[in-house]
Amino acid sequence: MKVYINDIEYDAIPEETIIQLSDRCGIHIPRFCYHKHLSIVASCRMCLVDIEGVKNAQPACSTPVREGMKIYTSSKKTKDAQKSSMEFLLINHPLDCPICDQGGECELQDISLEHGDDHSTYMQLKRVVIDKDVSPLVSTDMTRCIHCSRCVRFGEEISNVKELGLLDRGEDMKIDVFIENKISSELSGNMIDLCPVGALNNKPYRYKARTWDLKQRSGVSPHDCIGSNIFYHTYKNKILRAVPKENSDINQTWLSDRDRFGYEGIYSKDRIYNSLIRKDNKLIELDKQLIINEFNKILDNTIKNNGIDDIGCMISARSTNEELYLFQKLFRNLGIKNIDHRTNECDFTYQKNYPVMPSLGCDIKDLETFDNIVLIGVNIKSEFPILSIWLNKATKKNTKIYSINFDSSDEDFDLHFKKTIKNDELVSIFSRQDHNLKFDENEKTIVITGPSISRLYNQSDILSVIHKFTINFNAKMGFLTDYCNSTGAWITGNVPHRTIGGTPVKKNGLNTYEMLTKKLSSYILFNLEPELDFHDTKLLESALEKSKFNIIFSNYITPIIEKYADLVIPIATFAETKGSFINIEGKEQHFENIVECNKNIFEGWKILNEILASNNKNTFTYKDIREDLINSIDGISHTEINLFKNSLTKKYDSSNNLFILSKRHIYKSDSIVKRSDSLQMTTQSKSNAIFISKNLHSQINGSNHIPLDNLNLKKNSKRLVVDKQLSENTIILPSSDYDEKYYSPKSINLELQS
Repeated sequence: MKVYINDIEYDAIPEETIIQLSDRCGIHIPRFCYHKHLSIVASCRMCLVDIEGVKNAQPACSTPVREGMKIYTSSKKTKDAQKSSMEFLLINHPLDCPICDQGGECELQDISLEHGDDHSTYMQLKRVVIDKDVSPLVSTDMTRCIHCSRCVRFGEEISNVKELGLLDRGEDMKIDVFIENKISSELSGNMIDLCPVGALNNKPYRYKARTWDLKQRSGVSPHDCIGSNIFYHTYKNKILRAVPKENSDINQTWLSDRDRFGYEGIYSKDRIYNSLIRKDNKLIELDKQLIINEFNKILDNTIKNNGIDDIGCMISARSTNEELYLFQKLFRNLGIKNIDHRTNECDFTYQKNYPVMPSLGCDIKDLETFDNIVLIGVNIKSEFPILSIWLNKATKKNTKIYSINFDSSDEDFDLHFKKTIKNDELVSIFSRQDHNLKFDENEKTIVITGPSISRLYNQSDILSVIHKFTINFNAKMGFLTDYCNSTGAWITGNVPHRTIGGTPVKKNGLNTYEMLTKKLSSYILFNLEPELDFHDTKLLESALEKSKFNIIFSNYITPIIEKYADLVIPIATFAETKGSFINIEGKEQHFENIVECNKNIFEGWKILNEILASNNKNTFTYKDIREDLINSIDGISHTEINLFKNSLTKKYDSSNNLFILSKRHIYKSDSIVKRSDSLQMTTQSKSNAIFISKNLHSQINGSNHIPLDNLNLKKNSKRLVVDKQLSENTIILPSSDYDEKYYSPKSINLELQS
């Protein structure tokens, strides 16, 4: 249809509002309450415009266009109406712009400059609202609030966590938390971005810098496999805050709190700033120029005395594609076959039939097009908060979501079906087809497995029966992975049975579990934190203790590194190097360094390249690496797996089997985010409860511990919480128990005595 704005003709879409058409055509209309992802309330009245034939100015956000409509955004009627609205909004607003963190990027400042007046006809005293400590991440100055209700609608419509509400009416109206609770959503920081004034602010950033002093750099989330796009704001070569960079296909205009505040961990006190070498059983500083010589000396010594097959090389899937590419190039060129990134796993039977790379099985934005989504072994709310937004949107379009998980944690979207089971029960019910999941073959269905599956001793069996289930219902199978670049780690060949692009090797090397159990003479760890990133830290510690040489590339010094490392090479974090990640959709996203790293710290890809050169091997320019990576990725689709062809390796009897699982904690998911001081102050981080099934409660005796001789776990009974939804003989440990002491592997099945 034809619509005229300021006497210029535009093509409009039926039922489009005036403000949507204006935004699409680049015509500015001021607004406060309107946001393109939120419902329309038309409460601020700042977007009033003059419409020909209509007596009074109308709100552009709620007025649909009509054929031949003539709209004027700069007429006298429009300007007078907007000026009056501005005067009302400023009646109670304090004049504290010089100390407000929103200063310089405040929508109220900008609009009042254009549409406000230099005096007001209202002379009453301004009201004052007493602030509360509602969150360690969000600070409040509610006297500045103009009641646009964006933050309230975000909780009701986007995150589906109703934490803020509008209380009272008129002069007494205020935004407040419900029943004296605090804000605890994993997406709470988005309310800071939505607030058009300085009422809700970034608490860790408070008073750190002025907006006009900041430099902006683009980045990609290093904390999960979704690949959210981020703008990092820096001052004096230090990141001070992070805000979302709009990407309509991935994170839209939102950001999880983990991505928003996780960068704080870069500046942790245990960050390594110098190379270290062990002399007289102590780590001492080593000149940066000598590091490559020492590396090669250790490597040559090991190869000479123990052989090439006695070296184990492990790398984190948090590393960039460029680091992953050069890591496997370096060691394969040296003849080393023992290369792996799957340090959190213990069952590798599946690997031969695994796809070239794990993927979601569809684009994130297409999740809402499915009739059924089955989530197995994952809690989206606490592990992938950005996906909660997409799945909440999907449920509103009649998508049915089914959750089968090992713990009973709730989701922030409606579930059509929920079941809490043990890992062996999962195999049993899918083998017997006793899962009560019946789908029409004509329905569009996807089954998504979570990272917890990969930590189980029967991972291969679970993947096998799930894949067979998807075949029976003509459904898709997708994965959500442990780290931000697990997809990149697979496709770059950081596994013992494949090279870059998924090409099989002639002779397999050892996987991570085999490297540790066989007690090799030397270990090389890249970007891995021993206490956090391994399935069984005790097993790792035992291997490092018995090995002759341990070379560790790391961001941080940890107790195990300090105790067992022979050579420590400090490497840059994601923010201090350029590189790329491949998200779970298979999208490769490149980024430049956000800040410059310390002069004594190596960029990971550079030091690996230099080691290649020192061993008379071909070196690669950054451009060469990028081109080879892109060529390897091109043409690879969401490959099907054929695990269902494998027979189950074990018949599981869950009746007398104790299942212990370490829960994946949102704010302990990687070495950087676990060091973010702000995130460690949140409600989620402070929880240290041990959840036990109802039947185990009766076994707790007066000595305040679970009386099981084969479980090395003695905890104060106040930490034990009985969860009636858990399957019998189940214990869910918080991941915080693995920071200092490790009681058991991240998952374990123990046979109980009758």
